[in-house]
Amino acid sequence: GFGAVAGGGGPLAFRVGAAARETDDYDTPLGQAPNSWTSFRAYSAGGALVGEPGFAGVAVKRTENEYGLPPGDPSEPGGHIELEQTRVETRGDARIAVGPFKRLDFGAQHSDYEHTEFEGDGAPGTRFTSAGWEARVEAHHRGERVRGALGLQFIDVDFAAEGGEAFITPSNTQDMGAFVIERWNSGAWGLEGGARFERREIVNEGGGARDFDTASLSTGVFFRPVENWFVGATLARTQRAPTAIELFAEGPHLATANYEIGDPLLDKEAATSIEASARHEAGRLRFEASLYRVDFEDYVGLVQRGDVFWLDEATETSGFAPDASDPSIPAGAEVLPVFVFTQQDARFSGGEISLRAPLFEAGGFQVSGDVAYDVVRAEFASGGRPPRIPPSSLTIGVDAENAHWRGRLEAAHVGDQDRLAAFETPTQGYTFVNAGIAFRPDGEEGALTLRLDGRNLTDEEGRVHASFLKDELPLPGRNLRFSVASSF
Repeated sequence: GFGAVAGGGGPLAFRVGAAARETDDYDTPLGQAPNSWTSFRAYSAGGALVGEPGFAGVAVKRTENEYGLPPGDPSEPGGHIELEQTRVETRGDARIAVGPFKRLDFGAQHSDYEHTEFEGDGAPGTRFTSAGWEARVEAHHRGERVRGALGLQFIDVDFAAEGGEAFITPSNTQDMGAFVIERWNSGAWGLEGGARFERREIVNEGGGARDFDTASLSTGVFFRPVENWFVGATLARTQRAPTAIELFAEGPHLATANYEIGDPLLDKEAATSIEASARHEAGRLRFEASLYRVDFEDYVGLVQRGDVFWLDEATETSGFAPDASDPSIPAGAEVLPVFVFTQQDARFSGGEISLRAPLFEAGGFQVSGDVAYDVVRAEFASGGRPPRIPPSSLTIGVDAENAHWRGRLEAAHVGDQDRLAAFETPTQGYTFVNAGIAFRPDGEEGALTLRLDGRNLTDEEGRVHASFLKDELPLPGRNLRFSVASSF
């Protein structure tokens, strides 16, 4: 369930909210998915002072989340994760008059995060903690045709993994960035551009330290050839520094059931991208399409190496073996596939298209239809493909709505994925039939809505190719959800 109360008086505004969700192990077409339960709770509160000079606000959010980790062997108990996060955030803006700049936006946040991976017998395993802060300030200017902003951003994060199976030693990451965004709009067409310069410093207690300087530039042009049409194109050159995990990971990762190995010699990743898009909107008719291509230099990816890591808790021994059937692995040992962070040139390309249009009116209902399709392709310059690339998807739906009722029926198809990386297995496609109906007793302006949703009504088996746990955890089978929403 979810609930929130918002209000205020004079310059003061506030909001308090809470949410909770509990689920048992869900059913699939193959039976119950073991250890797929979840427990989620969130609480939030915030307030702001709003006035002519600007506004300033603060918000606090607390999240508590627990969920099971399906075991590789259904006969064995699965582990689970207990997660907690507390985030305090401040935001505001102020009217200023400094040269061309008329508004100053500012914000800061502090976050404390931790989660513990528990073994199948309930014993605590690895405990991950992340504590950090972020600050950002932007100065905005806006003229008749030109608008833009200059900004600074600072991030400082301490990350640690503790326990017998910790896969990374504690590290500190500091990011310092400066950016500029500008847009010129003549009405019929316009130009936009941006630049960001960043320095990242990572210090790892295991003895490693790296620093990176990155620069990213982008430019774009947009055009409105006729009313209700927008056409645009962007060209960008971006750089990304590796993360602490990509550099210094070394050990078993229970959440993904892998043994992960970083590379402390990784270089920064660079990408040259181009994208073209078109959009049309007129009344209830909406059309969008985009195509893109990204050429990576030194793309950082987590790829399977081919061997396995084994751990025998009974004898407190461990090691590597060519495969899970190797006779040197002790009976009863835990066996994990080995994944390594590597760099190589790669190309990603793809596109998406969607159309929503009114169809007809009947019996007081307005009936609309929509269709959406997306596809992505990826390959390494040296041959082969990056892992966990999602297959193409196609969704076709029909909506019917009047002042009191709204219904939807859709078919969501996800294609086969047989364009595979090394050591990947194919994933069969699936089609889910979904439906929903909502009733508003008091009409569109009413405060109460009753809703019934059904997903995968034909109870078809489906798996997510991009998931490390796709072989152990299929998507939920036929499921229904009833909800009541009210505002006051």
